[in-house]
Amino acid sequence: MENHHQVCHDLKTNRPDIGQPLPGILALLPVAFVLSVIGAISLNALFFFQHRNAEQAKEEWKLNVAEESAKQKDIMAQIEAIKEEERRANDVRDWVEGSRQLQPLAVAIARSMDVKGSIAELSLFREPSNPNQIKLGFKFDNGGQKQLDATLEAINVLGYRSYSANQTAGKEGSLDYQATLIWQNSNKESANLTFTDE
Repeated sequence: MENHHQVCHDLKTNRPDIGQPLPGILALLPVAFVLSVIGAISLNALFFFQHRNAEQAKEEWKLNVAEESAKQKDIMAQIEAIKEEERRANDVRDWVEGSRQLQPLAVAIARSMDVKGSIAELSLFREPSNPNQIKLGFKFDNGGQKQLDATLEAINVLGYRSYSANQTAGKEGSLDYQATLIWQNSNKESANLTFTDE
């Protein structure tokens, strides 16, 4: 066999180093890179678990909000029921406070009559929706305007005032009178008079 020798000529000239060698601290770059990758993976895993926990907490909060909203609706319904009950109680109280016994009024009208006068008709009507007002109508014989003034004075003593009055004079001193009586003063002692047989 023939041996072939290859001749290699190094044509490069000797040159000095162009740059300084890298400092030794840069040897930590690969370590820092690996640590950063591990840290990024760890942070991603941590963020993933935190996100999942946040989603679970969000769902729990949604359930809590729904429960609290239902409770709030129930409470509002109870408050409305209480307000309605209070309104009805106030209506009853107002009606009781506004409703006055009609007996003292009838007795006062009867006692105001002169010995020569007589009551032909007497009507007292009170609407349940407005107990402070009483529809009064009476007709008496004899006495005329003087008798009417005496009767109205007796009514005023009880704390009532006439409103929208209408009177019609008849023959021989008879008089027909209609009016709305409105309660004016709840502190009148005369409104609580007790009548005894004489």
